[in-house]
Amino acid sequence: MKGEDLLQKEAQYFAKTKAELLKEQKGKFALMKDEKLIGTFDTDRDAYEAGLKELGNVPFLVVQILETNPHPWIPIVQLGLLNASR
Repeated sequence: MKGEDLLQKEAQYFAKTKAELLKEQKGKFALMKDEKLIGTFDTDRDAYEAGLKELGNVPFLVVQILETNPHPWIPIVQLGLLNASR
């Protein structure tokens, strides 16, 4: 499975809930897994660290809540960890 496809469910959930999130959390970073908002954070680093703590080393979505989002931050993809081996 391609890295972009791993978080399809999360990206769709973000698109579905974005209008509501913009009302109360604009500018913050959302942490999402499956069809669930885990939390919102002031920085992408805080969201990423919370994701590791709450979910472990699994794919999850961190995206800034803005009117337009050119690219969601997908840590496992952007950090090159998708094909990491021991």
